Amino acid sequence: MAVFRILEARARPGALDRLAELLVRQNEQVVSSAPGALFAQALRSGDQVLAVSSWRSADDVARYLDQEVTQRFYRALTDLLMGTPSVRTYEVLGSGDDGAAAWADGGAPADGGAPAGGGAR
Repeated sequence: MAVFRILEARARPGALDRLAELLVRQNEQVVSSAPGALFAQALRSGDQVLAVSSWRSADDVARYLDQEVTQRFYRALTDLLMGTPSVRTYEVLGSGDDGAAAWADGGAPADGGAPAGGGAR
């Protein structure tokens, strides 16, 4: 079953640019070539960062986490963050087992918004 892993954190004052570089480098050099990785994106809002990745399976995530390069990445984060990051892993429900968005009618709406009854835009 596909899974999403979400890391959310706040940058230390003056560390946002270095944090952003670290997140992008990890995605481009490590996550993108990891077996089972389907998607990775780093986002920011003010001093908050969000790193989202999608994986084919929980086993693929575990193999990624066991790599020394990934463990170095998490150790490097500590100097750049306020406190401990929130890291959560979610299993994809329903027919979205491939990690892609699943729409009730089988496809995304033509206007790019949420499907009818799908919540706020």
